[in-house]
Amino acid sequence: MHNQFYIRSAYFLFTLFFPSKVYDKENFPQGKALIVANHYSAIDPAFMYRFVKRDLFFLCKKEAMEKKVAKKLLAEAGAIPIDRQTNDMRAMMNAMKVLKEGKKLVIFPEGTRNKTGEELQELKGGAGVFAVKTKSPVVPVMFLKKPRIFRRTFYIVGKPFELDEFYDKKLVKEDYDKIDSIIREKMLKTREKLKEYRRKKGKKCKS
Repeated sequence: MHNQFYIRSAYFLFTLFFPSKVYDKENFPQGKALIVANHYSAIDPAFMYRFVKRDLFFLCKKEAMEKKVAKKLLAEAGAIPIDRQTNDMRAMMNAMKVLKEGKKLVIFPEGTRNKTGEELQELKGGAGVFAVKTKSPVVPVMFLKKPRIFRRTFYIVGKPFELDEFYDKKLVKEDYDKIDSIIREKMLKTREKLKEYRRKKGKKCKS
C-alpha cells in the first residue's frame, strides 16, 4: 500500500513544475489494467497519478533504486525493481501479482527512454504477456513529446483492449510476436489521435 500523504503531496508539487493536458481521460479504467506507454523521461510514470493515487505500480530498472533515499521514494511510489540484464523472474512475478490483485501496472515496452525522437522505438517484447496471463485489459497511454519543466506536457489515454484470443493458450514465438504487433499498432494509433487533437487545436488558434 502506498503512503497516500506522500503520493498526494509529491504529485501536487509535480504538477506545479510539470503542467499537463490529457485527452480522452475517460478511457482510464477503474479496475485492474496493464498501462503501456511510450517512454521519454524518468518522470513519465508520475503523469499516471492524475487518475489514481493508489494501487498504481510500475516496473523500474534496479539501478534507479541503488541509493537508499531513491529506493525509499520509488518504493513508496509503487516502483517494482527489475534487472534488465537477466530474466528477472522475481520482478515478473511481483508485476503479475499486482494485476491479479486488481491493481494497475505501468510498463514501458520500449524498454528504455526514447532519445531518438522517433514516434515509438522497437518494442522489447513481453509486456503483453502480463496482460494475457492475468486476463487484464491493456490501455495505451501516449506522450507527444518529452516532458520539460514549466512546459505543458500533452498525452492521451487510448481505449482499453483485451488480448483475449491468447487467454488459456500455450504461447509460442508466433503468439508473442503477434501480441507485440497488436500492442505496437494500438500505441501508434493512439499517438496519431493525440497528434490529430493537437493539429485541430492549432487550426482553431490560427482562425
